[in-house]
Amino acid sequence: MLNLIKSLQIMLLMTLLSAILGCSSNAPIKNYFQLTSNLANNGSTITQSTNHFIWIESVEVASFLNKQGIVLQTQDIKYVTATNNLWASTLSQQFSDRLAQDLTQLLPNYLVSTKSITTPTLTIKLFIDGFHGSYNGDAVIKGRWVVTDNKGQIRTKFIDRHVPLAKNGYDALVKALSQGWQDEEFEFANSIKY
Repeated sequence: MLNLIKSLQIMLLMTLLSAILGCSSNAPIKNYFQLTSNLANNGSTITQSTNHFIWIESVEVASFLNKQGIVLQTQDIKYVTATNNLWASTLSQQFSDRLAQDLTQLLPNYLVSTKSITTPTLTIKLFIDGFHGSYNGDAVIKGRWVVTDNKGQIRTKFIDRHVPLAKNGYDALVKALSQGWQDEEFEFANSIKY
């Protein structure tokens, strides 16, 4: 009788354990994404001298975008934030990092930094109002650059890009957003070259 009770307890424990493991294995997998760049970091060890300094003073991302989840516009007035497809770090941090790294490559005669090192030749403020997927199959990038030169002259450049996704899915969305952002950086860099 004692062996029968032990056998029933073991079977009950195994059933309970299987149920717990079954529930946990059905939990959705979280995916983390980072903006990419096709610009090769040349990692040059040659010391360069320049008197042109670009200070990336601030990157302001709309609060509905600057969250962990990737945002999708599902209707003309409706946006949803993904719970399992997430940014690896905040968009404001990713934009700051991308700008500093990519503009350094695109503008080799400038020192580019997110820190105020010396009196800047140009000061950049970036405002991102759209950086999401759209129900029409595009990656949407909207915002504006505000650039102030060392003479106090202020220029504004508006951003309004729609990049078609190569296929469905968050991988394709992040690739389209990354490519659209890199295209925007190229255009911006070309507009300020001396």
